[in-house]
Amino acid sequence: MALVRIDILNHADYGGEFREHENAPGLAKFYSAIESVRSKNKENTLLLDAGDNINRVLWHGKEVFEGLDLIKTDCMVLGNHEFDKGLKQLEDNIDYIKDKFPILCANIIVKETNDFIKGVKPYVILEKNGIKYGIIGVTTEYTQYMVDSNSFYKFKVLDQVKALRKYIVEAREMGAEIIICLTHFPFYFTKDSESGELIDVLKQIIDLKPDVMIGGHIPGDYARVVMDCAITKGGFGGKSLPHITLTFDTETRKVVAKECTVIDVLHGNFEVNQEIQEFVNRVTGPYEYYFSEVLGYTNEDIKMRLSIESPMGNLICDAVKEFVETDVVYFNCTSCGRKISKGEITRFTISNAMGFNDPLQKGYMSGQQIWDLFELVHEPQRFGNNANIMFSGLIVKIDNTKPAFSKVVSITLLDGSPIDFKKSYSVITSAYMSSGGNDTGKVANQINWQDTKIPIHDVLFSYVKKHREIKSPKLGRYPMIGHPENDNSPW
Repeated sequence: MALVRIDILNHADYGGEFREHENAPGLAKFYSAIESVRSKNKENTLLLDAGDNINRVLWHGKEVFEGLDLIKTDCMVLGNHEFDKGLKQLEDNIDYIKDKFPILCANIIVKETNDFIKGVKPYVILEKNGIKYGIIGVTTEYTQYMVDSNSFYKFKVLDQVKALRKYIVEAREMGAEIIICLTHFPFYFTKDSESGELIDVLKQIIDLKPDVMIGGHIPGDYARVVMDCAITKGGFGGKSLPHITLTFDTETRKVVAKECTVIDVLHGNFEVNQEIQEFVNRVTGPYEYYFSEVLGYTNEDIKMRLSIESPMGNLICDAVKEFVETDVVYFNCTSCGRKISKGEITRFTISNAMGFNDPLQKGYMSGQQIWDLFELVHEPQRFGNNANIMFSGLIVKIDNTKPAFSKVVSITLLDGSPIDFKKSYSVITSAYMSSGGNDTGKVANQINWQDTKIPIHDVLFSYVKKHREIKSPKLGRYPMIGHPENDNSPW
């Protein structure tokens, strides 16, 4: 029996985090972490990317793809954020990189052609050191609810289980000896259990015996063998590097052992690779003002929570409400980072706090529609996929012990008067949420939204400049009985 060690390094949601900062090691250190494994087993190491790269404010696809090529990525699947800017930008970016490494997505196609996105493949057969890997790429079916509908309307989502079943069989017929499902699927885990989209799909394809299943989309490092399949998830800006080790018998042509672990890159002792750092400097250098100009400061950490009220959520909404003078402001919590840390606040600090720079949209909602919005958000399945919303201008009481669509106890204005179901209120939100983002289209699509053409970040920059010392807003606008049902929030 001749045994070969195979190292499969993978990560998700890198998001163009080129520079080193509080929550990311930077591309130059991330590369060194990769090389700490790959340099010891060059012929039998794969580096796989589970998607969500094109979502930076200052640089988008081509620069990020160039970086991924520099670190010698073998393959990538599309994440939901690859669709943020629509079909043309996605195809342009893929055209730029398609000859460097394969881009995969087996279950999202172009409506007009009823075919795969130009330059994208459903799967690929990679051969290294005489071993053939069948890598099938699939993207979460929930993508259609996580992208501005104005950007996603040209795409169609196919059944992901059918796609995997079809292409696993086809890859094996093409000679694949090791099957890897490279997905942009979320999943959740405790010490003793796993749940969520990836696990649900794995159960439906387990008879096809995939060797590896890689997830992404939500934070949280995971590495475990489940149902004889090596499952990992991690990355997020290069903070971690999931690592799967397979033992392959070259006589039987079978995987005979599987192990999983996660490398802590952010806190690890990895040196800056100078060649990669030169690339980082070239891309980020023109935006030095963005990273270094101090707009204000805070003497305390301003923290974010995705499932319940938080100071940072309140701060963002209050800043927008002050700037545009509207009755109500609301945004999705999942666009926000963990916190604004004590100290100086730069443009970079703010863009990390509010990850997307959508133009603000203005509309008018009745009191009934506002009530319906909060009921919709707290429906358990929807809440599990999206977490909560942050808002300003209201006090909303929620009873999480009640059934779906009866959890809102009361909604009052800041003066204590109850919201009038028949009255019209001016509302500001993001382009993403106005398009029905986070699966709120049942309410958002009823509103005649007008584009203010004011980017969210510009409002927040202005607010910090104006106030200089930023204080953590008080809590109390979102009283709750019990904890939100089906809460999968990582923080």
